[in-house]
Amino acid sequence: MDGDNDAIEARLQRIRILRLIKLRQRRRRRMWVRPVLAARDELGEFSHLVSQLRSDPAAHQQYLRLTPAEFDDLLGLVRDDIAKEVTNMRRPIPPDERLALTLRYLAAGGAMKTIAESYRIAPRTATGIIYEVCEAIYQRLAPLCLRSPTLNDWHASADDFLELWQLPNCIGALDGKHVALQKPAGTGSIYFNYKGFCSVVLMAVADARYRFTYISVGSQGSKSDGGIFANSDLAALLRRHQEVGDVLPPPKALPNTDEELPHFLVGDEAFPLQRHLMRPYARASLVGSEADQRRIFNYRLSRARRCVENAFGILAQQWRIYRGSLGCTPEKAALLVKATCALHNLLRQRDVDADSVSRSYAAVPAERDAAPTLRGIGRMGANNHSRETARVRQALTAYVNGVGSVPWQRAAAGLDQ
Repeated sequence: MDGDNDAIEARLQRIRILRLIKLRQRRRRRMWVRPVLAARDELGEFSHLVSQLRSDPAAHQQYLRLTPAEFDDLLGLVRDDIAKEVTNMRRPIPPDERLALTLRYLAAGGAMKTIAESYRIAPRTATGIIYEVCEAIYQRLAPLCLRSPTLNDWHASADDFLELWQLPNCIGALDGKHVALQKPAGTGSIYFNYKGFCSVVLMAVADARYRFTYISVGSQGSKSDGGIFANSDLAALLRRHQEVGDVLPPPKALPNTDEELPHFLVGDEAFPLQRHLMRPYARASLVGSEADQRRIFNYRLSRARRCVENAFGILAQQWRIYRGSLGCTPEKAALLVKATCALHNLLRQRDVDADSVSRSYAAVPAERDAAPTLRGIGRMGANNHSRETARVRQALTAYVNGVGSVPWQRAAAGLDQ
């Protein structure tokens, strides 16, 4: 019996010794830095490249998508959120390097590990920095660049759509974009979309100058655009307008007519036709005596709707993370998308201030690139619509084929061949 107790005591002693050894090894590792990472200040990309780019604003803008002055302004907004306190363990990575690392990843795309190696930062540390900085960017920029539109904002958007795209009473273009995502473990086909890859959906409304006025990120790729819209807070906002009437501007007369129509968003065939959401005529209805007028309406509607598609194109061109599949969870992917949308609006506002969208550009037809509802509206998310909704679309069809026509519309709609 005593022999058994001695054996048990010896085993417990060995376990204690092994635990003590592991604990000491763990403590030593916390103080240990790989030599290749220790040379970050001398050989890291931030110290030997980014600092030199500040003397060349154009190259700096191409590398980080921001000029040195814009980078400094953004750093001033997020510095307190991303700065780390100095500890006895090691010197923390400074805020400007954290921001540059994040912007470079968003601008270049690819694997986070690749960016981490070029900056000589441990991959796990770089990953945490990128998500933390993206959260700070969105939280700080959203109130400035992605705030909820006011009535004055809606009025200004309607004026821009009329001036730039010749569509009256339009306040925004609505569409969804699939953001490629590596299949999350254990999710089955819930993120698998009709295009053949896994994704999360960015649902957005863009104004006439390609700025996002509304975004919703994170819905599974298997869901339809119409279904995502029906369950979005944008649809809830439009339903509030039905009850209270304080969300959108009141109906307004079409130019040079006495016909008053409500303000509306424009979307493609995936969305339901509603009083405040116009969609094209279905292909099956492009027959008979009204076929030509309906084709012209579809062209004029598509011309305005192209604003959100162009906004997506500009977003993906500037921030190359959209060129591949994001290797992170859907929640982290949504964080990256929201940060890039806020940065997109920041850059678009800069371009708008520089008057980059001119009247001469907007007046030329371009080739196509490869909310509450009032009474009588059918159920949200369905393609059924009321007679009143059909009357609104018919009145708008008559306008774009009559007093509101433009010289090139028949040719652009494929009717003059």
